[in-house]
Amino acid sequence: MITGDLKTDTSALDYPFEGILKITGKGRESQIISPERYTFYNVQGEYEQNWIVATGDEAENAWQHYQRLIDEYGRTYSEYEQARKAFDFMIDELLIKITEMRNAGIDVTGLVEKLKRLGPPEAPLPPSDYIVPPSPVQSAFILNLPYGEYNICFINKDGDVMEGSEKRVVVFKKRRADAIGFEVIPGDKWTRPVESKKSSSVIYVDGTTDLYLRPFFQDEFNDLYYQKMIRNDAKGNPSLMNWVNIQQVPGARTELTGNSHVSEILMEKPFYVEQTQGSSLGYNIVPFDPEGAHKTMDPSLIAFRVPVTRESGRIKFQLLDKNGLTLDGSSRQIRVIIKSSWQGVLLLLCMLPLLVMAIALMIRSRKYSL
Repeated sequence: MITGDLKTDTSALDYPFEGILKITGKGRESQIISPERYTFYNVQGEYEQNWIVATGDEAENAWQHYQRLIDEYGRTYSEYEQARKAFDFMIDELLIKITEMRNAGIDVTGLVEKLKRLGPPEAPLPPSDYIVPPSPVQSAFILNLPYGEYNICFINKDGDVMEGSEKRVVVFKKRRADAIGFEVIPGDKWTRPVESKKSSSVIYVDGTTDLYLRPFFQDEFNDLYYQKMIRNDAKGNPSLMNWVNIQQVPGARTELTGNSHVSEILMEKPFYVEQTQGSSLGYNIVPFDPEGAHKTMDPSLIAFRVPVTRESGRIKFQLLDKNGLTLDGSSRQIRVIIKSSWQGVLLLLCMLPLLVMAIALMIRSRKYSL
């Protein structure tokens, strides 16, 4: 296989079995879990991560609501197609009439003006309630277990444990929560963002481009457990703890302090990424214009734009919540590193100890050779 991944053929072998799930754990009473209906979807919101999981009757209601939206859109689109066909037929008839009258030497000014005033019917827009629509309602065993290790097995409708269904479930917990991390996007390297996960980290730049900051709430997890939660055959380091972005901080503001020690409040704004023309194939991050060039599009990112120049020196910033309070652990520092004009001299100074050592070795070798 090209990817080296083993995948199940769910299109042909996705057959649901009837039964229950038995859960046992050390020092815990066994539990029996029955399957429950569920669906999931992503709704329109200020940021991307607006996933909702609905269960039971709520799942059925969400799916039915989506079906009604689709049916209504299908009905209105069918009406639009009929109106469009009638409009096109009317235009064709009017053009034929204008051509015949013009060939007969009859004035067609009135018909031409009528033709100019006519406009096609407007096509209906598809439902915009969802970024990802609800999936068809399915049944599954929904687990919400305390921290620890468990054994599970599937018991079929005959009361027997299904062969190969015995599994071990590890429920792990986060070590720390609700810290603030930043995704730092250089203006000239949109595809290569970097992350600042700790308040002690320093962001080094050369001062040639602006920075775009996206603040995230982040939790700290064991690397091995978190990687295996995403993909069961993944590898991780059991002794390493990693910060994981959970959700972009909503309604925040950034307090910026430069060399002059004068504070400035930056507001979060939407931006759009445009590809540059020519052979360089770079990117430009520009303000999002919903009424103009980007009318039918969505913003590429919602972020804080931090202007950086070679004269900026050192910039400090911290995140404020919507009430103006400083969020703990959100302080960061940006340092502009400028290429020195004394590089040649500095290189010679670095080489000086090696030169002294070489001379000393030469003198010593000559002394002992005599």
